[in-house]
Amino acid sequence: MKKKILVIYTGGTIGMVKDASGSYVPFSLENILQYVPQLNKTGVDLTIYSFEKLLDSAYVGPAEWLEISKKISNNYNDFSAFVILHGTDTMAYTASALSFLLNGLDKPVILTGSQIPINEEGTDGIDNFLNALSIAKEGLVNKVAIWFHQRLFNGCSVTKINSKEFDGFDSPNHEVLASLDSGFKYNKNAFYFKKTDKVFFDKIGSKVLFLNIYPAADQAEQASIIKNSLSRGIVISVLGSGTVPFKEGDVLFNALYDKNVPIIAVSQCLKGGIEVGKYESGSVLKKLNVISGQKITKEAALTKLIVALSNFDSKEKVLFYLKTNQQGEF
Repeated sequence: MKKKILVIYTGGTIGMVKDASGSYVPFSLENILQYVPQLNKTGVDLTIYSFEKLLDSAYVGPAEWLEISKKISNNYNDFSAFVILHGTDTMAYTASALSFLLNGLDKPVILTGSQIPINEEGTDGIDNFLNALSIAKEGLVNKVAIWFHQRLFNGCSVTKINSKEFDGFDSPNHEVLASLDSGFKYNKNAFYFKKTDKVFFDKIGSKVLFLNIYPAADQAEQASIIKNSLSRGIVISVLGSGTVPFKEGDVLFNALYDKNVPIIAVSQCLKGGIEVGKYESGSVLKKLNVISGQKITKEAALTKLIVALSNFDSKEKVLFYLKTNQQGEF
């Protein structure tokens, strides 16, 4: 029997066309299908669901993450795998969010898109779509992942690194799950496996704050933002391997301390991750009980924090979840 795959089309560059002003706008699902006649030779039974309103991925956020997640969970038993067509700018955020929303997957959930619309010469959309379907059909990677330009990435370990070239994504601190040579070459050493119950979270919406630390920042201004924010958690983007330009008793320290919410730290460096407390200039983070994000991406840190705050009813459960490697993000 043919494997049944559900394709979820959210919008994004892969299906865009230019409008009268010359700007790219999302176009219909049919615009994609007519340029991929090879779909008839994939050997799979495709069902395609399209967002009612197609979106540039800049407009894809928590509500859309939950819509995709619920579409998968509500149809989970009827399909062997799922492929999501998505814009590239926020694809890493969506992949990270789905990684944490969909716990205990035993089927592939593969996101892909393109840098050039599928109806234009030289597009990467056709290959990305067909290869994502092939990965989904083979069914060896039973988790959320991104297929892009001949490589498969863990969904919560990836970030966009290039706005124009075909190799737009990378996972600098994690090995790729698979690559394409003469065929698909799987790197099973990179398959993080943590046996968990199948629990698909159905809540999302908690507010979080992303605090970017930099030398010229006005600490009083940042402190005011923290004080007046309704956010229930903070991701703090620190320098290097975990340093910050403030000390205990400074106005920014006091604001973070008084806020008394979970704080997870990520490095501004593309590679290497962080070690909270390695340097004296970062030891203040320990006094704030900041959670070390280790090698986590900013996308994964933000979405993990949002999912945790939205679905656990105590601070203790939230902190345990944040400190534990859930989907290979550390």
